[in-house]
Amino acid sequence: MSESDSGSDSGSESDSGSGSADLGLGYTPEVREVSALREEARRLSSELYDLLRVKGKTSAPGPGVDVCGDLDPETFYVIRHLWSLYGLPAGDLEAGWQGLREDLPRHGWEIVHEGRESTVAQSPFLMADSTRKKFTLKATLLIPTARDAERSGAEPGIMFHLVSACFRVPDGTTVDEY
Repeated sequence: MSESDSGSDSGSESDSGSGSADLGLGYTPEVREVSALREEARRLSSELYDLLRVKGKTSAPGPGVDVCGDLDPETFYVIRHLWSLYGLPAGDLEAGWQGLREDLPRHGWEIVHEGRESTVAQSPFLMADSTRKKFTLKATLLIPTARDAERSGAEPGIMFHLVSACFRVPDGTTVDEY
């Protein structure tokens, strides 16, 4: 999350003996059930899909739980949702990409960085934060060259990597879904 997410409106007073409420994160992790945050990621991904203005195939895996840096993995966690849109001509994906760039700010996302991947393809990407929802998005437009498509079977798509801020499970529970 960007520094704009460092608000601490979580209402939690401290972190079970850590000695520091923000744990070096720049914010105090909110207390949320894993299942509720996983569902939030699913809803956000659905909203992002709608912003694309084009409809294609999407990859199937749902949001997953991951560790939050070096913090106690039984108490602190993040949600990650990696998915992609594919099965469309490059021109349709480029139009969807443009729609995403235009509509993200109107739907509570702040685009904090745009650039190109440091790969041979130099694919365009953007990073956006939703401070209200406490998620960060990295989206990458992948348009393989004709040579790459021929050689490896790569097809055009848009990759999404949605990741939450660090959250904490309610007292008396542990993260058991890794």
